[in-house]
Amino acid sequence: MTHPRYLRMSKLTLGLVAALAAAPVFAQSTSAGVAGLVTGSGGQPVPNAEVTITHVESGTVSRATTDASGRYNARGLRVGGPYTITITASGAGNTTREGVYLNLDKVNQVDAALGGDLATLGTVQAIAGNYGSAIFSANKMGTGTNVTREEIESLPSINRNLQDYVRLDPRVAQTDKARNEISIAGQNPRYNAIRVDGISTNDAFGLESNSLPTPRQPFSMDVIDEISVDVANYDVTISGGTGGVINAVTKSGTNEFHGSVYGTYRENDWSGKNQNNIRPQLFDNEATYGLTLGGPIVKDKLFFFANYEKYKGKGVFTGNSGYGPAGSGASNEVGITQAQVDQVIDISRNVYGFDPGTLALPALDSDSEEKGFKLDWNISDKHRGSFRYGKSEQSTANLNGFGNNQLALNSYHYVRDFELETYTGQLFSDWTDTFSTEAKVSYRDYSAVRTAASQLPAIAVRFGNNTLNLGTEANTQANELRTETWNAFFAGTLFLNDHTVKFGFDYEDNDIYNLYGPRVFGSYTFNSVANYQANLPNAYRYSYSPTGIDNIAAKWGMRNVGVFLQDSWAVNSNLTLNFGLRYDEPMVKNSPQFNQAAFNAFGLRNDETIDGNGLWQPRFGFNYTFDADRPTQLRGGVGLFQGAAASVWLSNPYSNTGLAYTDYNFNNASNSGIRFTPDINNQPRGTSGATQSVDFVDKDLSQPSVWKANLAFDTELPWYGIVASMEGVVTKVKEAIYYQQLNLGNPTAVGQDGRDIYWNANGRNPANWNSLGNACLRETGVAAGSSCVNSGTDIRAGRNMSFNDAIIARPTDQGGSQSFTVGLNKPFNDSDWSWSLAYTYSNAKEVSGLTSSTSSSQLLNTATFQANEEVNATSAYEIKDSFLGTLQWKHNFFGDFATKVGLVYQGRSGRPYSYTFDNDANGDGRSNDLLYIPAARGDVLFRNAAEENAFWNYVNNDQYLSTHKGQVAGRNAVRNSWVNQFDLHIEQELPGFFDGNKAQIWVDVMNVGNLLNKKWGRVDEYAFPGFKGVAEYGGIDAATGKYVYRFNEPDAATIYDDEGISRWALQLGFRYQF
Repeated sequence: MTHPRYLRMSKLTLGLVAALAAAPVFAQSTSAGVAGLVTGSGGQPVPNAEVTITHVESGTVSRATTDASGRYNARGLRVGGPYTITITASGAGNTTREGVYLNLDKVNQVDAALGGDLATLGTVQAIAGNYGSAIFSANKMGTGTNVTREEIESLPSINRNLQDYVRLDPRVAQTDKARNEISIAGQNPRYNAIRVDGISTNDAFGLESNSLPTPRQPFSMDVIDEISVDVANYDVTISGGTGGVINAVTKSGTNEFHGSVYGTYRENDWSGKNQNNIRPQLFDNEATYGLTLGGPIVKDKLFFFANYEKYKGKGVFTGNSGYGPAGSGASNEVGITQAQVDQVIDISRNVYGFDPGTLALPALDSDSEEKGFKLDWNISDKHRGSFRYGKSEQSTANLNGFGNNQLALNSYHYVRDFELETYTGQLFSDWTDTFSTEAKVSYRDYSAVRTAASQLPAIAVRFGNNTLNLGTEANTQANELRTETWNAFFAGTLFLNDHTVKFGFDYEDNDIYNLYGPRVFGSYTFNSVANYQANLPNAYRYSYSPTGIDNIAAKWGMRNVGVFLQDSWAVNSNLTLNFGLRYDEPMVKNSPQFNQAAFNAFGLRNDETIDGNGLWQPRFGFNYTFDADRPTQLRGGVGLFQGAAASVWLSNPYSNTGLAYTDYNFNNASNSGIRFTPDINNQPRGTSGATQSVDFVDKDLSQPSVWKANLAFDTELPWYGIVASMEGVVTKVKEAIYYQQLNLGNPTAVGQDGRDIYWNANGRNPANWNSLGNACLRETGVAAGSSCVNSGTDIRAGRNMSFNDAIIARPTDQGGSQSFTVGLNKPFNDSDWSWSLAYTYSNAKEVSGLTSSTSSSQLLNTATFQANEEVNATSAYEIKDSFLGTLQWKHNFFGDFATKVGLVYQGRSGRPYSYTFDNDANGDGRSNDLLYIPAARGDVLFRNAAEENAFWNYVNNDQYLSTHKGQVAGRNAVRNSWVNQFDLHIEQELPGFFDGNKAQIWVDVMNVGNLLNKKWGRVDEYAFPGFKGVAEYGGIDAATGKYVYRFNEPDAATIYDDEGISRWALQLGFRYQF
């Protein structure tokens, strides 16, 4: 049979032979290309043959001429098609081929051997979306996947976002569907780069989990023409992403007026019930509607494409959900009763005179509005320009304060308002037959502002190990981000016989205003409801700025300049080599305010930045095509890639200079005379407790960088055009970031497992710990039943008392990943079926998961044995084993109106987690300590025999704990349960009202297996940050030096049901195309 990626064999006298492919030979682009080698009957090159490439729908024409070696190149072409390609030999006539399609970021290569009379020539057809044509190419070296418009429209997606489509690459893992988080090849999601029409659209500041600057995607999927995913691409224009680089291009207008009207709708009732046979009320309904329109302004010359989309989610929230009080039937019940919640509400109203809200969801909606306009201008046969404007406005309601052991009243929630506005201009030029250029300039204006549901201090009331949150969440009390970004890019390409030389530069200028004032309204913790009623806070923190909150804001900027040079050398018809070199240098515009006291205390300057810490990045790739009956190739490469740290990590030293505000921190608040007041303008400062919190950046710190290498073998099997691939990808960290606490002080003791202890003597005394593993504080209002009063426990006993946190971001060269993928893919060809199946094995290591935005949380969210350790351990993003399957079926039962079915299966191992103490075991101020697993009974002490028996019963029945006795638990050494989920898309095309019009109706069912069985498709895991607390530290026995454990009830895995991802959900869609 004949396959689309093969040469279409001519029955004419010449007998054309060609090899067609789509290969990633230029990157971060919004265009396509075509290139090839033309030889005569004896194998000699054919010079001076003219190649004319015409985009049929717009009349865009590009011309190329073969050089002395018979090679031609055309770049900067529109993505897609159809194209008509005509090859003319001087004085010998011409021939034409129609229906050619070109892929984003790819050069479709045509190598033709001509025989007989050159008066008759043949050409080749490139089919967009054909898996074979995306694999086999002399220039295919790295690792990646293209997603075509047909796949976008045929595969399931309720969220209508990139993440649901880039998962078609088997190295992409949806590590958190609720937050639309993806990890590529085991890398941190914040290290992914996303670009649309060449402009950076990723979350450069680093506050969102979906790699985008807004919770909902800031552009409509209905304007996206094609997506490319690069896992390892050795083109020198690749920058800014050490994870994956995702590039998308939007649709353009043509010589015909075309458009669409579309919408999707779903209700909360169109979802499954949980394991308690209850359907949680996550929202009322959500609807999306939009339109697109494109066409000519001047035929063959100037075109437009416009779009508008509106989303409205009634009662839709982002953030934690699926939690409720004991007995509520929620997916996850927390150990607080409704009566206890009502008691806190009553005290708030009748004792303190404010309304704290209730557990009911607040009457808030989420909405977004997106609009865009694009112009394409065929300036001449040699020059083509484009301009695009886009704007997205979003308002998103957020649930906050829920978790395994936490509930929150609705005064604790907040709304985030976003605005993103972008402008992009591009110019593609063919100056001669051997020199072309691409130039691009873009501007981005972005803002994100939090609005709290209340104007109160943050309040936490504890019920044993459980907490009820109310008031204004601490990080929301002053939170506003604004950025302005300019980008410029220029690349020139020289075609020199067997060499294609690329050179150029890119430039970014980013200005940042980040107002982040946690606890500027105050933050109180009460260890019991009795303490709350008696106004005896156990802990209190307050950030006070005498010159006003605005002076807390970080105001800074950074530029990056990159230059690059690359040579692609076609050594012969079998071997192609790629050599490249890139250099990037960051330039920081201003430094944080210098803190002399911090320098005196810690010997480090807090005004250091990454300014001038540039990096040379060599890259190499190869492709060897075998002389075989069917397409077969060996490909690979190695290169160094510098990414970009989330700007928030580099911004922390500007926010936390220790000078803009005073950090009042009382661990024994009521004993220090602190009393709660709901008045945010009259918070107590006390007579002591004033400290500074300072962030530092190591002077040798640079942007994150990794070495990447891949080796792959691809071949077409003898059956049905099935392509088999085997590929390995290796990543080795050159430089990553981890955090250390400078204000630890010297250890006060060493635990029996060798762990440094920082508790003062009272903190090591078992008499000063209650049955819940909480240190008893020096207060008169200790909860009834506690065994200690006035204990005087203190963390980091040897710390500098003038400072609270003094945290530094340091470089490390530890970490990396290895992945191995085997896959089969059967393209549509001329059949109704297309399918793929891939298995990926991964191993990923890291020093720090970098899961948060603040340095304090970076320390808290990494489980450790020793404070400040630089230890390489299993990555929080590692998905050890994963299967990816896709199935597409289409058939025209009547006319040209297709029935389509699309199915995506993802089966993966669970995310890793760590066994930890359930409190602060080493006294460094953070509950992130890896558990010491006693060797046998008597190795550690307990309060009583009942606790000891319960502990050992638990350990002996746990597979990991029972086999690691006498050891410290490893970080991320255990895995959550396996996850299997199927998503389904069913679509029917219908006749429109006029000729050429068409309607589409469809249904998407996510997690369709759960529709058949409530136990299927569930995500059972230990909640973020992946800690399973087993026992509490309760001091150290002075006589024996043994730990004293308090054993209550270990943390349980939760059914992760944020956004209902553990249950089935259905959505209806409609589109009318004209």
